[in-house]
Amino acid sequence: MRAETKILRIGGCILLERQVIFMQIKELSKMLEEAVARSAGGERSVAVAFSGGLDSATIAKIGMRKFDAKLICMGVEKSHDLTAAREAAEEMGMPLYEIVLDEKKILQTYEICWKMMPGTLTDIELMVGAYECCKKAHELGCKKILFGSGAEENFIGYQKYYNRFSKGGNLQLILDKEIETLPSRDLKRTRAVAKHFEIEAEFPFMDRALIEAVALVPVGERMGTVEMKKPLLRKMAKFLGVPKCAYERPKKAMQYGSDIHRILLKHAKAKKIEFWEARLPFTYE
Repeated sequence: MRAETKILRIGGCILLERQVIFMQIKELSKMLEEAVARSAGGERSVAVAFSGGLDSATIAKIGMRKFDAKLICMGVEKSHDLTAAREAAEEMGMPLYEIVLDEKKILQTYEICWKMMPGTLTDIELMVGAYECCKKAHELGCKKILFGSGAEENFIGYQKYYNRFSKGGNLQLILDKEIETLPSRDLKRTRAVAKHFEIEAEFPFMDRALIEAVALVPVGERMGTVEMKKPLLRKMAKFLGVPKCAYERPKKAMQYGSDIHRILLKHAKAKKIEFWEARLPFTYE
């Protein structure tokens, strides 16, 4: 039995549902391309913090068409991110600048980041990753580095959002507030690290025009499965030519994919690192 095809009327046109979806993907992809270009600010050589995953690979794929994109990946040898980044970079035919970390280096960078801006384990381990990427970007002569921050909030990538939605919460309101406050939270720390190396951190997924356009897509259409979240962004990535190994890769946060979390957690008690889950959604309703 054939699946029923929905017919939609938009303005004076009658379109099949799949046609509408394609138009939506095409338009949002174009907006993301424009956001990446704006983030580059006319620079010829721009660094991209690259994990080989959906968010960074999409930025990198767009970037390679618009400027000399320097892909930078950091992590412990044999870590998930280094392995994935090597595969994705090779698929795209782009050179990869690797930063292989060890326990000593991670602890040293932790101390630097803590002095720069104290915080919880989650706060600082994110800064550690950004620090290493920004340092390499500076060494490569880049004045800007692009991060994928904001993709989880726009395209519904965190499990906490799924948990709240299942309880009947107003998820769009939560997403709006998370995006609104992100510049004073994670982005503030990333910018501080970049400034330390006299470069600018940019976040294409935080482009206002893109945020507003994505928010018009019903929450239900932006939600996927527990294993494959952010289905809308995955379709955009496929449309843009991102390798399958990246757009089908399950989400793995930077601190886990790089193995930074595992190492810092091992030393948390001795170094009196405050372990507090700062990723829970705030109460906005």
